[in-house]
Amino acid sequence: MRRATTTLAITSGKGGVGKSVVAVNLAEVLAARGHRVALIDADFGQGACALLMNETPEAAVIDVVRHRARREQVLYETLLGVTLVQAVAEPGTADGREHALYEALDALLADLRRTHDLVLIDTPAGADGPVRWALDRADLGLLVLADEPTAIADAYRLVKLTWTADPDLPLAALVNFADSEDDARSVADRFAEVTGHFLHQAPPFLGWVPFSAQIRKSVRRQQPAARFPGRVQDAFVHLADVLVEGRLPVAAPTVLE
Repeated sequence: MRRATTTLAITSGKGGVGKSVVAVNLAEVLAARGHRVALIDADFGQGACALLMNETPEAAVIDVVRHRARREQVLYETLLGVTLVQAVAEPGTADGREHALYEALDALLADLRRTHDLVLIDTPAGADGPVRWALDRADLGLLVLADEPTAIADAYRLVKLTWTADPDLPLAALVNFADSEDDARSVADRFAEVTGHFLHQAPPFLGWVPFSAQIRKSVRRQQPAARFPGRVQDAFVHLADVLVEGRLPVAAPTVLE
């Protein structure tokens, strides 16, 4: 990895592509492989990470902003050893307090970088403030794609906004709900052709997660699918290895000629 602590922003152009599922499964696999991992749920509306992991943090960052909790109370250790931090626990609590919430998140992120190997930030879908905050502070933005026209169109808009603001910000693509690696690479390649043509850059392909009934069941049961042997676990183990071993060039986006 390029630095002592790697910060990864997991994002998508629209909801429904499994972004938070990717975040929690990747965090748990990294922790299971011996890495000190923090997962920040940066959704200011209502995050999904605690629900997907069947965890109940004592406090959220917004509680610190409202002077209802201490900073150390928001650092919640999950059953499998992930430090989970949620920006808010209930919808509407961040309204009018966004500036103070960003400041509190910055302070927590600085602390987490000193004590963890990897910090994953699960952003809301779209390109609103929390997404921009996360990407601005990340070493790598992981764009979750799905082979669905509106998902691709919204992902392109997010990439365009991101690279217009910062052409050097590294982005990589992960394809979710894929039938095979060939299918996933086809989706990533087609997306790369579009961004290459219009933006003169393309996010490299980081990996893929198979379409699986196991994931749907895991969401209902609030038990991340990567806890159990199978194709899904294998996919996240491979993704974790790529990130930790630095096999993907992430210092800058790929430039298409």
